[in-house]
Amino acid sequence: MTEKNISRRSLLRGAGLSAAGVAALGMFGCASPSSSSKKEEAAKADGQHTWEVKPDPITDIAKTVDTEVLVIGGGYSGTCCALSAAENGAKVVLVEKDAMLNGHGVGGTGAVGSRVLDQMGISFDKPVEMERWVSTCGNRCRESLVGKWFRESERCMNWFLDLAEKNGAKCMVTVGSRSTVHPEIDCYHMIMGGPIFEQHTMADFVEYMFESEALATGNCEFVYESPAVQLVQDDSGKVTGAICKTKEGYVQYNASEGVVLATGDVSYNDEYLEEYAPIAKKVMTRLCSDKGNVGDGHNMAAWAGAAFQDGPWPLMMHPQAAAMYSGPFLFINPKGKRFMNEATWVQGKCVGTMVNGGDDHCWSIFDANFEADNTDSLQYGGGMFWDSFRAVGTTYADASAKNAETVKNGVTQTPDYYKTADTIEDLLKQLDVDVTEAKETIDRYNKMCEAGEDTDFYKESHFLYPIKQGPFYATKLGVGLLAVVGGIHISDDFEVLTADDEPIPGLYAIGNCAGDIYAYDYPINVQGNSHGRCLVEGKCLGEQLAGVYDKVKA
Repeated sequence: MTEKNISRRSLLRGAGLSAAGVAALGMFGCASPSSSSKKEEAAKADGQHTWEVKPDPITDIAKTVDTEVLVIGGGYSGTCCALSAAENGAKVVLVEKDAMLNGHGVGGTGAVGSRVLDQMGISFDKPVEMERWVSTCGNRCRESLVGKWFRESERCMNWFLDLAEKNGAKCMVTVGSRSTVHPEIDCYHMIMGGPIFEQHTMADFVEYMFESEALATGNCEFVYESPAVQLVQDDSGKVTGAICKTKEGYVQYNASEGVVLATGDVSYNDEYLEEYAPIAKKVMTRLCSDKGNVGDGHNMAAWAGAAFQDGPWPLMMHPQAAAMYSGPFLFINPKGKRFMNEATWVQGKCVGTMVNGGDDHCWSIFDANFEADNTDSLQYGGGMFWDSFRAVGTTYADASAKNAETVKNGVTQTPDYYKTADTIEDLLKQLDVDVTEAKETIDRYNKMCEAGEDTDFYKESHFLYPIKQGPFYATKLGVGLLAVVGGIHISDDFEVLTADDEPIPGLYAIGNCAGDIYAYDYPINVQGNSHGRCLVEGKCLGEQLAGVYDKVKA
């Protein structure tokens, strides 16, 4: 069921988007409003955070519903968990605060094994990839939780592929990076096609496929416009359900087997960002389309006695809040200065731009030879948005041709982010940079390219491409936040834990509201592993709550 020749243009068409509408992952781009509420301000005035101020119990219940499993949140992990539990015989209710399901990204899911990879002859050294994951997280993630993901990844992906094939979808595996320092394995499974895909977008197709399958079991109900606002605990502290606010009043769901928090991250809650991820407030744009990600699950967990993982929480970032293409060429900040080794991975480009560049954006400068230079560079590097969404089996030249098309179309379609001129001087005049300083920076860079050694930042010599032949180009690299991938302290069985590492009975957390599988930084040596963790955690927890996990696990 593999698909090897899906162009970026057709990818976007499947998502209901045009190439012009994609700038900055523009399919998901939106502004960054403050999300502080009056209640948050009152809590701050008392020296306490919102999550530290437990509200009074809600007692005016209009309706009570009994179920076995209650899933709160209709994203990737929540819908996956609902399906997994329902298909294994559990009675499930999923409550979602919006009128629709919410998916993020372009639908790819990372896995370290699958039948598709087997068919393509692709395999990985799991010990090496896990070590890279853990070291990228500063050795501060919980290795046992990461290890569980590595053990379960292939089994869960094969289940996912079976569902996709059943629903008429196909899989394209995209290439990673060939960097010796920041390699990315070829493991990004992009699922597309079929009736459900055609009715939705690349971002939320997976969630609606899970919903369709879950409803077909007869064991699952999805309830929309029903935000959970409070957990229900008995005298022992066990979580026995949750209360949702609806148009008809408060509805209490009693869940005999467990309550699952799958409420997403805290991208749109500045109070959480200031405390646990302050660098997130420096980005140009928050790329997540779901402004409802304000930490509802984090709050409810904390009010029930849960702990959070230590900060700073890791961020998932892409340098595509402006232009889409980001190669290995010279970067200059608004002061006109070079500030980093540009031939690095997406997280490095983002952090480097904000911390070393000192701004939320910079400019990538290159000349008329950039297509050939990019092709040459991919044997040594690549990865997300330097060489991305290209099917395994295609060539470096294929990637570079598409990148060249992106740049040249961008000059006319999104000129704020893509610039061109016949001379360097005329190019720089179009940018928000110190022109004199930038010209000196480019002259110095060209001399180092000629010498074959970068004595400023020691970029590898094979990435030193001079900027000499017109026309010249500049693309605006803007830092975008996709998700804050840290949060509630959990066990290897996804139980929500207290500060003493004791489980809160009846309460679980999965997906981006859960912490511990990452720390400090987000590893993409396994591309798409955030969706991959949603798949594994959702499927395994669903089986666990249905009482079958010990029988089916790998």
